[in-house]
Amino acid sequence: YEGEWRDCLKHGKGTDYFANGDVYSGQYYKGKPDGEGEYTWKNGSKYKGQFKNGLKHGKGKWVKGSNSATSNNYEGDYFMDKKHGYGVFKWAS
Repeated sequence: YEGEWRDCLKHGKGTDYFANGDVYSGQYYKGKPDGEGEYTWKNGSKYKGQFKNGLKHGKGKWVKGSNSATSNNYEGDYFMDKKHGYGVFKWAS
């Protein structure tokens, strides 16, 4: 982890490099992703948007794989890590 700390917890802006190859870069609050951020999985899939208490929550965009032009993707609302509310899902062509 590279970034800001408060009371021995990730807090503020930072980037976390996980042992499995995933990366999160964005805002932290009391040790968890919270606010704007971007999570990239080892396979190239990516979520960019809002987080709350470590979960996708609010507006965001998810793209499967590394080629956004030809991949499944979803842009819209999330609630507690699930697609919820208004959003548009596009399947790969």
